Amino acid sequence: MRPISRLAWELFRFALVAAAYWLAARLSLNLALVHGQVTPVWPPTGIALVAFLLIGRGAWPAIALAAFAVNLPIGPSPVAAAAIAAGNTLAPLVAVELLRRVGFRRELDRLRDAIALILIGALGGMAISATVGSSVLIFSGSVPAANFWSTWAVWWTGDDMGVLLVAPLLLSLLAPTLPSHRRGGVQMGLPSTRAGEKYRGLELAGLLAATGIVTYVVFQNRLGLQYLALPVIMVTAWRFRLRGAAPAALIASGVAIWSAIQGIGPFSGETLVEKMVTLQIFNVSVALTSFLLASYVETRERKEEMSRLYVAAQQGSEAKTRFLHMAAHELRTPITVVTGYLSMLTDGTLGAVPNGWKMSLEILSAKARELNSIVADLLEASRIEANALPRSHDQLDLRAVVQDASERGKPRAKLLGGEIGTALPDAPVLVEADSKQLGRILDNLINNGLSYTTGPPRLTISVSSDGVGAVVRVADNGAGIPASDRERVFERFQRTNDPAFRDVSGTGLGLFISRQLAEGHGGSLAIESSTPDDGTVFALALPMLPAQTDRIQHQPGKSANAPAPIAEPAPAVSAV
Repeated sequence: MRPISRLAWELFRFALVAAAYWLAARLSLNLALVHGQVTPVWPPTGIALVAFLLIGRGAWPAIALAAFAVNLPIGPSPVAAAAIAAGNTLAPLVAVELLRRVGFRRELDRLRDAIALILIGALGGMAISATVGSSVLIFSGSVPAANFWSTWAVWWTGDDMGVLLVAPLLLSLLAPTLPSHRRGGVQMGLPSTRAGEKYRGLELAGLLAATGIVTYVVFQNRLGLQYLALPVIMVTAWRFRLRGAAPAALIASGVAIWSAIQGIGPFSGETLVEKMVTLQIFNVSVALTSFLLASYVETRERKEEMSRLYVAAQQGSEAKTRFLHMAAHELRTPITVVTGYLSMLTDGTLGAVPNGWKMSLEILSAKARELNSIVADLLEASRIEANALPRSHDQLDLRAVVQDASERGKPRAKLLGGEIGTALPDAPVLVEADSKQLGRILDNLINNGLSYTTGPPRLTISVSSDGVGAVVRVADNGAGIPASDRERVFERFQRTNDPAFRDVSGTGLGLFISRQLAEGHGGSLAIESSTPDDGTVFALALPMLPAQTDRIQHQPGKSANAPAPIAEPAPAVSAV
């Protein structure tokens, strides 16, 4: 958007807010119980609060200017009018800032949002405008000092009702359109068609009309039956959430205010104070009943929807796991056959290999091993999710497992012009674990460090212990991991989007498998630190065994159960 067009749009928005504020204020003053003095509902506060929610702090000039224009003709002086306008602007601004601090969502689709709007937006925030306005009237001599608290109560109540009745209505009208299954709950078997939407519109119109009629009828007598209007409002809120509750509450409140002005029904023969009490108790009951019920139903429906989505996601995940497990099993046999024949061709078992075939056979053999590694990862992941992973726990010296993994990774590091170093303690570090699975974890971390670096890789594997737990740290000089991705990399099939590592093959399962294996040993795998372009430190934590009571079955350099050494550099299987 061009600067001129943007400026014109901002000016239009400010003018619209100011006009709406001023017009609502003039209409409210015309409906006052005592003309120009006592106003039971002050809609401009609701308009101002919504403006600050939607536009931000920048809406204050429009609110302040409109408030000053409203108060100047009725205020004791221009200075007093300016002070009152400042309070009218500050109250909704502070309320919105506090609402944002507690995570308020203007969709009002959670019960906590409804409670926050009531306690912070209405009851708390509007105390500012009531205090400023009442103080100005006292200091200017317009109101006796003895009447401060009665004036403050009327002012505060009017602003409260402006927030509770007008703000939800505006937010419901300005909220994005919801899917048909979220508009009004159960559809009673109606198809999602234009006819169904028309029926819903007629139903809402009927309920709003019923709200107005019932409220009018109960306020025509002095039997105190005005609360019979609440059931109709509750049904509207239940069926249409905030989009029905807000206009229903406003209609009922409007009828009640009109009855108070006319002095009919329960207001007949009452004094001004008695009218205010009767009216405001009814207005508060209507606003809270409709508002809280709509938010409660919306919250309950959201939870039910989330439960359905969670169950569907679980079923989809289980189906995918079963498919991958079956596919991996079915692929293993033909891959084994292909690998066997390639091996026989390469070593001359089937006859002399022409010179022109040698490079092609080497590439095919490497790709077959890569495919076999992918299938192995898929099988491992499916076994982990099915809790069917075989595990044989022995008492091991963690130093030996680290040393063996380092030796397996050194050939590949050497080909890449890098190196792998170790820092091991002098005393044994005893753990009860499956050496093959621990070796798998370290192989994945080492391959990750060798793959995701733009220069010669430099890895350091260290072991430390505190007598209770042991930690293996694998530090590399790779590309690093952004803070926002440090947990996501441990999810299934997660791979980097960095174009520099587009050619790194793998399934994105390595870190997922590694974390699951670590947790299966009662330990954990996490990213201890990571700096972009400077490297990452992975920390594998495991519980220890008391050194003086356990026999070391796995001595350094004698890895009876360690994974077989890799004959050729294997590609990394998980992306950083």
